[in-house]
Amino acid sequence: MVGEQLSVLDMLQLYIGNASLMLLFVLALIYLWAREKRRGYKTVLVYSSVCVLGIFLFPPFLKLFQRFGEGEIYYRLLWLLPIGIVIPYATATVFAACKKKWLGYCIVLLVSAYVIIGGNCVYNAPQLSRAQNAYQLPQEVVDICDVIVVPGREVKAAFPHELVQYVRQYTPYVILTFGYDSIVERWGLYDAMEEEMRREISSASQLAAVARESNTHYIVLNKNHLVEGNLEDSGFHMVYETENYKVYLDENADLSL
Repeated sequence: MVGEQLSVLDMLQLYIGNASLMLLFVLALIYLWAREKRRGYKTVLVYSSVCVLGIFLFPPFLKLFQRFGEGEIYYRLLWLLPIGIVIPYATATVFAACKKKWLGYCIVLLVSAYVIIGGNCVYNAPQLSRAQNAYQLPQEVVDICDVIVVPGREVKAAFPHELVQYVRQYTPYVILTFGYDSIVERWGLYDAMEEEMRREISSASQLAAVARESNTHYIVLNKNHLVEGNLEDSGFHMVYETENYKVYLDENADLSL
């Protein structure tokens, strides 16, 4: 909900981080504004960048986004800034303008070193992790789907919120009781199973009842998720277990072809 809670200046500060690349970007824009002679290049690289920044910093434009319920994605306007094009192009232009090639090479090395030192390695981000398989999905999702899929037909399963986004990337034969559209609160799509699994402490009897109402065959639960009661008492038996998840099957489920 970034755009709903922060001002445009706050969003800009979050975007530029330590401001090292943005400073280099601004210097590159100034250089191209003064030295670039080709109107097309200047329009695409310089004028468009200035327009994007001007529009982004114009408060009424944010209010317009918020009015249509899109305030939380307002910061994405900054993605239109061609930083990755302007800086290399300006550097190449400076290199080409240098009569002494050794000086041009020094400038290129200095800019490269500045970018490396001033930036952060994206692979160190906490949101990224080493791929566990060729699908680049959590291995537990792959293992669970392989176990519950019935060749020749579809099965329906309720997955924890943290796994919902991965299931459909792996197989179309596992139908989700609730999908990503139910998880995003601003979309306001209600689902009884999603609501029950979202609770800090879920009710086993309620999970079973809602699953049967929605013709759900399997319930997948995180081992750390607290459940009041036992699913076994409601007719759901554990059929598979991974390091972090347990898979329960409705004893009344018809999985025949």
